[in-house]
Amino acid sequence: MSNHRYLTTLRTSAIALAVGAALLSTNAALADDRKVAFDIPAESTASALNDLANQANIHLIFPYDIAARTTAPAVKGTYSVDEALRQLLAGSGLEIASDIDGTISLREAGTKTEPAAEIIVTGTHLRGINPTSPLHTVDRKDIERSGYSDVGQIIRSLPENFSGGQNPGVVAASSGNIANHNDSNAATVNLRGLGTDATLVLVNGHRLSSDSFSQGSDISGVPLAAVQRIEIVPDGASALYGSDAVAGVVNFILRKNFNGTELSARYGARTDGGGEDQLYSVLTGVSGSNWYAMLNWEHEEQNAVTGQQAGLDTYLPTETIIRPQDRNSVFVSLGRDLTNAVSISFDGLYSDRYNTADSQPFSTWDFYQSTTYTPAYSVAANLDFHLGGGWKAHVTGVASGSLDNEWSLYPDYDWSYAITYKNYLQYAEATADGTLFTLPSGDVKLAVGGGYRHEGFMSGRPGTSDAYEGTRDVAYAYAETQIPVVAASETRTGLHSLDLSLSGRTEHYSDFGSTTNPRVGIRYVPLNDLAIRASWGKSFKAPSFLQSHLQSTLYLWDAASVGGAAGGTALMTWGGNPDLKPEKSTSWTLGADYTPASLPALKLSATYFDIDYVDRVVQPVTLFSTGLSNPIYAPFVDQNPSAEYQAELMANAAIFYNYSSGAYDPSQVVAVIRDTFQNATSQTIKGLDVSYRQSFDVGESTISGFLNGTWARLEQQTISTMPVVRLSGTVFNTPKFKARGGLTWQRAAVTLTGIVNYLSDEVDTGVLPYAKVGSWTTLDATGAYVFANGSGFTHGLKLSLSISNLLDQRPPEIYSSQSHLPGINFDSTNTSIMGRYASLTVTKAW
Repeated sequence: MSNHRYLTTLRTSAIALAVGAALLSTNAALADDRKVAFDIPAESTASALNDLANQANIHLIFPYDIAARTTAPAVKGTYSVDEALRQLLAGSGLEIASDIDGTISLREAGTKTEPAAEIIVTGTHLRGINPTSPLHTVDRKDIERSGYSDVGQIIRSLPENFSGGQNPGVVAASSGNIANHNDSNAATVNLRGLGTDATLVLVNGHRLSSDSFSQGSDISGVPLAAVQRIEIVPDGASALYGSDAVAGVVNFILRKNFNGTELSARYGARTDGGGEDQLYSVLTGVSGSNWYAMLNWEHEEQNAVTGQQAGLDTYLPTETIIRPQDRNSVFVSLGRDLTNAVSISFDGLYSDRYNTADSQPFSTWDFYQSTTYTPAYSVAANLDFHLGGGWKAHVTGVASGSLDNEWSLYPDYDWSYAITYKNYLQYAEATADGTLFTLPSGDVKLAVGGGYRHEGFMSGRPGTSDAYEGTRDVAYAYAETQIPVVAASETRTGLHSLDLSLSGRTEHYSDFGSTTNPRVGIRYVPLNDLAIRASWGKSFKAPSFLQSHLQSTLYLWDAASVGGAAGGTALMTWGGNPDLKPEKSTSWTLGADYTPASLPALKLSATYFDIDYVDRVVQPVTLFSTGLSNPIYAPFVDQNPSAEYQAELMANAAIFYNYSSGAYDPSQVVAVIRDTFQNATSQTIKGLDVSYRQSFDVGESTISGFLNGTWARLEQQTISTMPVVRLSGTVFNTPKFKARGGLTWQRAAVTLTGIVNYLSDEVDTGVLPYAKVGSWTTLDATGAYVFANGSGFTHGLKLSLSISNLLDQRPPEIYSSQSHLPGINFDSTNTSIMGRYASLTVTKAW
């Protein structure tokens, strides 16, 4: 059982682009006047609307009980979606309420439903405004045309995201960074490559708990069929959302009032053998004029890819390169209007994941098997109030948690080892937003809110002395306002409109104190077609529980073994630090969005970003053997420690290990190396995001294109005495350039998509002299057919064939020798050994 991803080389780029153009792919939205061959019989309006959604491959939300009361006329022939929909709605008592991100919502005629302009997007707490931060949206059509089977694959494909960290397929990539490996087959978000714990993950706007010891949120349990869209804000956002939003925010917006039932089955495998994947999904829901209920269940079984199957049999014939796993997830969404002014809703997400791995990298090493079982949950209850005067209030209560149970079995010795990581949070929050007052230039909008959060963590073997845990309580308040400085005017050339956004958030932590973070944003529209935006703000990340509460361990070494020039011994401290400060950042962006009125289906976007990340928490002495000899470690070495100082260290240590050649003697200790977690590292990342989207009609066909790319320069200074080092573009770090683009061709029931993924060349810093590693290009292709004119079983049936890494190219080879799994000769954080991967998906909708 296994995971899958996709690879190729730059030499095939021209071929890949040519094939992509022939297949015609995209992630862009359909043109409004797209023509579709419809065959909808005269039937209930509810059934007819479901047929239209299936045949046009769109998403349609409507009050089922009202639609079921009337009969719609037959619609046979070639029409635009708008023309066909209006024929079905004639006499139904329904009307179009909104059309957002490819989803059309209907409502009972004459009723009040929140219009499209009142939607809140990620990156603001205010309704109906354009955010000043960059916003990248992956909608339902993007997801279906990608050919991917889980949300982790979609996130890892984005140019703004680095695929390293805690993610499936990452092997032998530590390079001194414990966060860069696959611990439990979790899938995490790693915007800008700043770490999986530096991106805040939300589900329907609610915080998701951390996972494992890395404190990054595991998104693998979010069922793909339930996702309506994914909103990515690659900009510091602590002024809006609090801790962890240093690199940005990713919000998974899940479906709610879905009508009908959708069954889906997918089977995929590597063409070179191994990695077979089975995915089954059931999505069902019903909604009325003032209520909705929806359920989604997803089950996945993945087979392993071994070293032999991956072509690494020289070193690792039985090694598990891609872990096998069984995964389940269930999502429930319920909602009801209690009165005209009060509504209640509930979201619940549960998942569990079971995976194993066999390991014996060298024939002389002991064989062992690791197993991980990870159940996780997230539940949210919400109350929404219409307060009058355009004001609304929202009250929510959330509980989320994950439990990682890991076992390591050494069968030759009949010995096993178990460890548990537990993460959880609960919080309650209230917010209100509306118009504060009106200026001649427009409405001044305000959002205010606050809440209280409790978080907890446990690690170790329960019931033993090496188990440790921590909790913290957080109280917070925030405010956001948008001020229209210049009123909108289509006739004022050069100054169509100008808006100012101000926000701030203060938080008090029970374990490290208070922090306040401001943010300023500007949106300037010189012309109707062009919007220029800029933002500046401060963000922070609270120290992780592991960094703060890891038990204190004291080591005794012979001084010579840690770089000492003379005799004697040296003590070294290791573990958590309760005096850590939060990590902080200052970020700013400058971007522009261009959508010409003459080509409304065209959108161009570019954003320059700059993040200065300081006080990063590290264990500063990374190479023990030079702890006393390398001058860069001098700030963390205490020479000639007193007996009283040593006694204090002994008293505070939970565990003492003597690795010296004799007994501990305070008079023989010549130095203390302080290697507990410290606020020491700084990182800066600067770069440019670019985006292109367009769709247009060619006869009866619609062609759509897209291109996203990111240039990045990430630099790090581990401690003040060390030089600044460039990380971007080196193996096992964020790439210096990553892009994804393609075309889609759609005509009637047929959709063909081709997508090219590109990774620039890298530098292998693990060898001297440094070696250049080639660039990497992959081509993905997807074809789908909807049985629009089918009857019986074929009615509402859709077939989709996807092929990743169509040209079956291996990833570029790296040259450095890895300390663990030395047979892994590729950068598993940026590329994959999966090779060509084909999958067939069958979907049946009613």
